[in-house]
Amino acid sequence: LRRTSTGGSTSDKSGGSGNAPYWVRLVRSGNTFTAYKSTNGTSWTSVGSYTISMGANIYIGLAVTSRRDGTLNTSRFDNFSVTP
Repeated sequence: LRRTSTGGSTSDKSGGSGNAPYWVRLVRSGNTFTAYKSTNGTSWTSVGSYTISMGANIYIGLAVTSRRDGTLNTSRFDNFSVTP
């Protein structure tokens, strides 16, 4: 999911099908963010790139959603890192 402006609507881009566990990577270059996925943490496939105007410093985090009203999603994240 992404929101291209503060308070704006969210939109999504499917990463395709697959079974957990899998790896995700988000790379920022200026105002361009590129998302990647991997089944092994070594070979990466681009899911898409988006330009979102932001300041030089941002807060980041991980979130999940079931995308269904009334349905909870339980996920576990590990090996999380930030590389400046």
